[in-house]
Amino acid sequence: MTAVTAVPAVRLFGPGALLRLVFAGLLGVLTEVAGVGLVGTATWMIVRAAEQPPLAALAVAIAAVRGFALVKGGLRYAERLAGHDAVLRVLADLRTRAFDALARPAAGTAAVPSGDVLSRVVSDVDGVQDAVLRGALPAGVAAVVGLAGVTGVALADPGAGLVLLAGLLLAGVLLPWAGHRLTPRSAPAARGELTSATVDVVHGAAELAAYGALPAALAGTADRARRLAALEARAATVAAVVGGAAALVPALVAVWIAVLAGGRAAPVLALVALSVGEVVVPLAAAAVRHAELRGGLRRVRALIATAGAPGSADPSDDGPAGEPFEGPVDLVLRGVTVRYRDDLPPALTGVDLALPAGSRVAVVGPSGSGKSTLLAAVAGRVPLAAGSVDGMPAGVEAWRVAGGVFADAHVFHTTVRDNLLVGRAGALAGDARLRRALMDAGLPEYADRLDDIVGEDGAKLSGGQRQRLLLARALLAAPPVLLLDEPTEGLDPAAADAVLDTALRAAGARTVVVVTHRAAQLSRFDRIVRVEDGRAGMTAAAG
Repeated sequence: MTAVTAVPAVRLFGPGALLRLVFAGLLGVLTEVAGVGLVGTATWMIVRAAEQPPLAALAVAIAAVRGFALVKGGLRYAERLAGHDAVLRVLADLRTRAFDALARPAAGTAAVPSGDVLSRVVSDVDGVQDAVLRGALPAGVAAVVGLAGVTGVALADPGAGLVLLAGLLLAGVLLPWAGHRLTPRSAPAARGELTSATVDVVHGAAELAAYGALPAALAGTADRARRLAALEARAATVAAVVGGAAALVPALVAVWIAVLAGGRAAPVLALVALSVGEVVVPLAAAAVRHAELRGGLRRVRALIATAGAPGSADPSDDGPAGEPFEGPVDLVLRGVTVRYRDDLPPALTGVDLALPAGSRVAVVGPSGSGKSTLLAAVAGRVPLAAGSVDGMPAGVEAWRVAGGVFADAHVFHTTVRDNLLVGRAGALAGDARLRRALMDAGLPEYADRLDDIVGEDGAKLSGGQRQRLLLARALLAAPPVLLLDEPTEGLDPAAADAVLDTALRAAGARTVVVVTHRAAQLSRFDRIVRVEDGRAGMTAAAG
């Protein structure tokens, strides 16, 4: 049975964006009114001209037709400009909030595959544009123009007004409702699964081929692609049927009104009704599209539930963005419990640990015992099921207080310089500091090669070089609490000891917490924490 997760009520855009959208909607209403006025006035002028009146009798109508034509074109341009400006601002804000949410542990994306996260940030956020421009704005415009059109036609002929009202309800309400109900809503999730599977195959192709699992992985990806194609084909079929039916309604209504009204008013009322009816025709396809996007919109809301308010920044008075917090910090973990999945045992259970400012702490234990999770909890990179990390300065993000080298640290496909400057603003660190960080991390061979490309995830580096590049990045950032998850992995014992000694000296008065498997390194620390089965053992002074 699939669990249903409640999605928090999250506003996708703030008051400023809402005002821009309302303004765009108002321009849309004026555009459609000008279009209806153009059709009605031109039809009346043609009917009247058939009677061969004096030219002066048509002067006002001629001027009105010209005016409506000019105004409609200008208003349409202004409406498209205002609508797209408002939506693009919303998309920019949503993407900012999405990336902000991904950096917050409470966002709940730790267990979400990277391909699915990519789908949420790209496809699902892009879906907001369609939902607004093809759904919300046309629906609002159609409601206002439809009401005004029914009122105007009913004043001229009550029977024709009722026919127009019935046609608008059919084309603008019943058919869109039917399309919305018949459209499958699992396309966004299927698209996320396909993206995730594709990313896994692309990045793991070598390993899959080595173990003979590549054909099965490709077949699984193909199955997901076929499932998504089937969902999209069904949605397209529904859109075509309801859209075609909706397009027929205004023509039928116009013919009915022409027969019902009779006389000189018949063509005017019929074409006005046709023009008004065309405003609601796009709503059927928009409803189908909204049904497709609904799941994506829920995923966007779920993703950004922990981000800031729409259009809001998260500034701090404790230093510029991208810079670590300055000053000593005493952290205390009280009853910290971390659980990645409800159906699995906790990764950490009731951990109590004090990290005084300036201390040197080694974390030891067997593989899979929770050492990396302990560092992630200190850094605020995972949500806590219970307990707290006390001592964080008020109003300061956790990553500015505790950071360093983690087990899942990423090396970007760019230069050594850019990899070192991740998270730092511009040229805050000169080349001299970059070279010093590389030297301290035991990577002197790249001190004069800052512009070398390191490849995707450090593909052009050896395993040891990659780890030392990450260590250099951490030493350059220099947060008050430096967390290092096996920073000397891949080095021979002598080089590992030398690099660790240099790193500890470079850390200065900062707190340093190091995960290590080498007993020979423990003499460099004043406290040792042993983690087994998610529980932190007693601390001890190194002998």
